[in-house]
Amino acid sequence: MEEIRIIPFKEEHIAKKVEWYNDEEISKYLHYKDKFTIEGTKKWLERIKQDDTRLENVIQILENGEYINIGIIGLFNIDRENKKAGFYITIGEKQYQGKGYAKKATKLFIENSFKNLELEKIYLYTDFENEKAIKLYEKCGFQLEGKLKKELFYKNRFINRYYYAIFREDVLGEKEWK
Repeated sequence: MEEIRIIPFKEEHIAKKVEWYNDEEISKYLHYKDKFTIEGTKKWLERIKQDDTRLENVIQILENGEYINIGIIGLFNIDRENKKAGFYITIGEKQYQGKGYAKKATKLFIENSFKNLELEKIYLYTDFENEKAIKLYEKCGFQLEGKLKKELFYKNRFINRYYYAIFREDVLGEKEWK
């Protein structure tokens, strides 16, 4: 059995997502304006089932012989014409943060996304202050492509963000991906 796996997001995962995304510590860099609800998240799930520009998944780890949900991972703005997509990850269970699961999940997910979706580029945005995320993304091979000043206005202040990307050849090419 694999220590970590990524499975499609289903209705049974809604309660955990709502719990995680309503936790201010977990959602600090997510910039959602409204609180999450079970009903609203059910409606969101029904909408995205028809949306081929999104890929929503749950990160699970094996613990005591059972898989438990620890986070969310996925792609947004999947652009098949330009062969690129945006990436996100959230480890919602705090006791599993900082233990290497985000790195393992990111590498597994990115590699599978390049193999299965014929993408050339996967990008992400992260706040200047989100040092833990920046370290994670750089360890996984993402490269800084730009700085976006005053990119978002959230909670009465502007948010500066970095734009990172990783490319197919860096993951599946001749170079070994560590």
